[in-house]
Amino acid sequence: MYTGQFATISNRATWASPTCELVDDQNGTTTDLTDPALTVDIVVTISALPDGCCDVFSSGPTVALVTASIANGKVMVPGPGFWWQFEDTDLSRLCAGTYKLGAKVTIDGFVNDLIIGTIAVLEGN
Repeated sequence: MYTGQFATISNRATWASPTCELVDDQNGTTTDLTDPALTVDIVVTISALPDGCCDVFSSGPTVALVTASIANGKVMVPGPGFWWQFEDTDLSRLCAGTYKLGAKVTIDGFVNDLIIGTIAVLEGN
């Protein structure tokens, strides 16, 4: 699991994440998320922090303000890893500030919080 500050992004630009891979801590192997024998779901969310800005958009700290998923086509799984992309239109609803970033990966019903951290959003041009 990754924890901590993830990135600094603009609320008026497209953001494509770096590629993330699932690596087994015990043997160092990478999970191939394209394996047809696996049922994979990945959801990435940006949410307001409990004391963060833009609480007007959220009824609580766990309500996602922006979501990327395999289902909505904003999470791509080209091979062993995955990445996501938020468009400027997705991010434009966020005011400058710090938000909660989470990435949840579900493989064959087993849920893993891959990323639990924060992301800084700057007011773009």
